[in-house]
Amino acid sequence: MLVLAEDHQIVPRLAQLGLRRDLLLEVVEAAVGGRRNATAFHPLSAGGLLSWIQGTGHLRRVFLPHGWEACRRDNIESIFNPAAGIKVVFQNAERAGDRLADPLATSRKGAGSARAVELGQYELWPEVKAREVEEITATTWVLFVYADGDDVRAELSCPIAINEEQFDGFHERILLVEKGGWGGAAPLVDDGEPPAEYEVPVTRKG
Repeated sequence: MLVLAEDHQIVPRLAQLGLRRDLLLEVVEAAVGGRRNATAFHPLSAGGLLSWIQGTGHLRRVFLPHGWEACRRDNIESIFNPAAGIKVVFQNAERAGDRLADPLATSRKGAGSARAVELGQYELWPEVKAREVEEITATTWVLFVYADGDDVRAELSCPIAINEEQFDGFHERILLVEKGGWGGAAPLVDDGEPPAEYEVPVTRKG
């Protein structure tokens, strides 16, 4: 397994993937800020949920202007780069940015995640529409973010498989923030964006 941890390795490798370290760190900051918006009045899961919402949202906010697209295949929220043939998924982590230990996701990984990882490693049937093939077979990378107070670590890694609802092995790991390397992030209070529009189903009596 290849582990990249030095600047002279990380920057050019991310460029090959159509990514930038400074923009990925903006995503990490947004996720950490979202987590810190959780208060004692919120449900216990609020910190992780707000982190995922802000992390995923900011991943799209900063990369869609650079040729990436929002992707929701198999109900997995991600960004997709058709030119590079890869997808990136935001993931809260119990462990990340450790040279000696693989990242560990906080949530269990289901069948959709397993398909995204496995199908991105070989060619599929030719009768499927070309665009669907591009999305289905795109190599999946995961942006892992660990945050515990001011201890924030992050990495972008390419998993091999998912077994027993957890990532199992990695082809490559790119360490973005190791222990002690984070400067801090302020809470996100209001991003100034309009609320999402929802279509509310209405049952009408005949």
